[in-house]
Amino acid sequence: MKHTTFRTALIAMLLSVWLLPSFSSAQTAVPDHTASFYVNDFANVIDAKTENYMVNYGVRLHQKDGAQVVLVTVDSTNGISMEEYATSLFNSWGVGSADKNNGVLVLLSIKDDDYWAVPGKGLESALNGNKLSQILSESLEPDFARKDYSAGARKTYGALVQSLGGIYSETIGSRIYVGDNAGVFKQVTKDYLNQSGNRYQPTANSGVYVVTVKNSGDKSLEDYTYAKFASMGAGPNDVLLVLDTGGDNYHVLQGKGIDGILTNDAVKDILNRELEPLFAQKDYAAGATAAANAFYSFFLARADHVQEAAANSGTPAVAAGQPVKGSASPVTVKEVTPVSMSKGLTILTIFLFIILLISWAASRRNRHIALYGMPVNPYSARNIRRYGTWYGQPGYGSGSRWYNRRHRQRRSPAPQRHSGSSFWGGGSGGGSTNHGGGGSSGGGGAGRSSSHRETNHGGGSSSGGGAGTHSSGSSGGSNHGGGGNAGGGGGVGRHR
Repeated sequence: MKHTTFRTALIAMLLSVWLLPSFSSAQTAVPDHTASFYVNDFANVIDAKTENYMVNYGVRLHQKDGAQVVLVTVDSTNGISMEEYATSLFNSWGVGSADKNNGVLVLLSIKDDDYWAVPGKGLESALNGNKLSQILSESLEPDFARKDYSAGARKTYGALVQSLGGIYSETIGSRIYVGDNAGVFKQVTKDYLNQSGNRYQPTANSGVYVVTVKNSGDKSLEDYTYAKFASMGAGPNDVLLVLDTGGDNYHVLQGKGIDGILTNDAVKDILNRELEPLFAQKDYAAGATAAANAFYSFFLARADHVQEAAANSGTPAVAAGQPVKGSASPVTVKEVTPVSMSKGLTILTIFLFIILLISWAASRRNRHIALYGMPVNPYSARNIRRYGTWYGQPGYGSGSRWYNRRHRQRRSPAPQRHSGSSFWGGGSGGGSTNHGGGGSSGGGGAGRSSSHRETNHGGGSSSGGGAGTHSSGSSGGSNHGGGGNAGGGGGVGRHR
């Protein structure tokens, strides 16, 4: 019996040592998505213009029928296969509509020089492996090989959005969002700011107006900004940025409809981070463009939250970008760290204690079976009090204590010894064996292949796993339509 207990404890220790690193790796492998959800540039290889463009049409696609295209960049998967990492992200974040499973996730791993795409199970016919592989080969591979990740991401995202029935280019309006009174912007800057306003305002319901002036005159810059807000035709959900090049100053005014969302602290953060460094260098065009992109990124990241919060509350839909009473700011990126050594040792100790306790109980039970033919000692004072005196009657020590006390059947057959099955292993006669079968994965994704690397013949692929939902964090209620399952085909990887 001591040998059995020692063996059990040894197995438990080996299992604990094996499980603890796995738990740590799983925590590290799946980060929280960014606030924008549709583009998660953890590797910082996609420029702000491209990111806003993709998020804009990702939001529109989702609002159309629940379909979602999510793009992720990481420095490295840290040894985890591209398929496993991408599928974990897909299921953890819940990409796509829960009922239609019409989402797709594209993962770019920069240092691993590889990529992978995972479709939802509902897209197995509309976006099968061949179609997905064609999109990656034509839209992503050329730019990815040149390390022009922004260009490749934009083309690939557009191809996927269009394949799911969305739009990726349109005829935009001609509203003027720029008043360059100081004459410090080139035409390309004015065109971009005007196009951005006309493109993103319908989605976010907020526009960003930019005015330059050499000197605000007798008025303070704040009073000048208030006056220009009305003259530019800005609305309650819009933002006005005024750059006073002569006075070396700038000021931002947000409309009353969004001052509960775009707070003064949020404005200061954007100005200090995006505008101030470039404004100090008198690069007014670049500073205004960076600030406008940051404001649009802020609004686009909240477009889905406002729509879904209104739908969940049963109130009429509010235009994206407008404040929703009681709603909080959306999810932010959370740094996930591995389990600490002290916490790991605590978990290991508790786990070993439970295993040793079970082993001791099993050993004691087996000893009683060997001596008395039953799992208890019929001669102990405690069992006599609980079950009465043992006269060889079957079923002694089992069943309800209340029943045994009041309905004891006194029989005196000779004590019988039973060759019962062991708690841990099967014995001869009467012991049933529980044969647990292991599940196998289905399908197989196309892995990366090249002449200088071993060929990946697909390997085991995820059959989708359970539907995952992301933690809403401080957002107060947007699941981004999540709940989709990864496709049974496992996805499509890079081919060279």
